[in-house]
Amino acid sequence: MVKEPTIFLKSAFAIVMFLSALQATAQHGHTEMEKKEIGMCRKETMASDGIVRLSKIEVYSQFLEEYLEYAREVGEISLLTEPGVLTMYAVQEKENPSRITILETYASKEAYEKHIASSHFQKYKHGTLHMVKDLVLSDQNVINPANVLNNYIK
Repeated sequence: MVKEPTIFLKSAFAIVMFLSALQATAQHGHTEMEKKEIGMCRKETMASDGIVRLSKIEVYSQFLEEYLEYAREVGEISLLTEPGVLTMYAVQEKENPSRITILETYASKEAYEKHIASSHFQKYKHGTLHMVKDLVLSDQNVINPANVLNNYIK
């Protein structure tokens, strides 16, 4: 017959796990578990010079999966760490998956400039240049400013 661990052993195990998480945080920043608990950074509000953009990208089909990994990474890092990146929502056409549209919103022109200067965006840009067949950046006017998008990473 196996007995339940005592409360002491359960507490000791919890302390060891907590200390391991602290050590990982000290060595590498936040642990994966902590990143999920922390969520996104606090977001700025849209300023009068805010940017709403549709980025329409056609990717060479032989690079599609690799491109999608770059796009996922830059979108996630941008939303989690950049207060001025309000939306980064990428979709693929069902009929032609090599055509990707990204809805991007930036709180201000300054937020956009910070974004394109960031190391994660530069990694995306330089890593995907040879993969992109066509790129159209189309700035948009908001029809109803009271309609606010809430874009977040789970």
